[in-house]
Amino acid sequence: MTRKALLLGATGLVGRDCLESLLACDEYEQVTVLTRRALSIEHPKLDVHLVEFDNIEACQDRFQVDDVFCCLGTTMKKAGSRQAFRHVDHDLVVLAGNMARRAGVQRFLVVSAVNSNARSPFFYSRVKGQMERALIKLDLPLLAIVQPSLLRGEREDKRPAEDWGNIFNRVIEPLTRWTDAHWLPVDSRKVADAMVGMALMGPDTGLYRLRYRDILVFAGKFHEKVTKAA
Repeated sequence: MTRKALLLGATGLVGRDCLESLLACDEYEQVTVLTRRALSIEHPKLDVHLVEFDNIEACQDRFQVDDVFCCLGTTMKKAGSRQAFRHVDHDLVVLAGNMARRAGVQRFLVVSAVNSNARSPFFYSRVKGQMERALIKLDLPLLAIVQPSLLRGEREDKRPAEDWGNIFNRVIEPLTRWTDAHWLPVDSRKVADAMVGMALMGPDTGLYRLRYRDILVFAGKFHEKVTKAA
């Protein structure tokens, strides 16, 4: 049985990889993307709609899909203020969850962060935690919250702190493979593959949080599936 997917945040690090993963799946007959910027990729089953996200509710009909993949997110530097950051990483994500629920979407998969905590004294972690809490209250059929730590990948914007963190973790990672080290960095491609793998081969209902080990497991399942289909 074929499915339809909706992707939000297709121009970001995980979003770009998620789009490629979705297009590589025979299970998805159509992949709709809502984006502020035009994409450089073309594909027979790709349906791109340019939209201002402050007016996203005008796109309610685009949520008539099986699975929603939400990769929306920004940085304090890009956002320019705490209020603007919260608008993207909390308000727009929760709004997308509401729209998915109204449309009867079966699976909602969202990228968060490993240190999310609604009561954290740190603004970034607190916003992510409050976003998760709001989505959980929507009682979606399936909510998969993917919580990576530092992300590896080619970003359009350089993040020195993240780059140094990745270098440090590359050195010590071989020493921690036997642990459930959720703080270990992970490739953005694996996060994207894990999201699609969870949608295709995971449960149909419930609340799930995917951290480092879970990301590797579902990314592996997705890779094996695509390899067999090739």
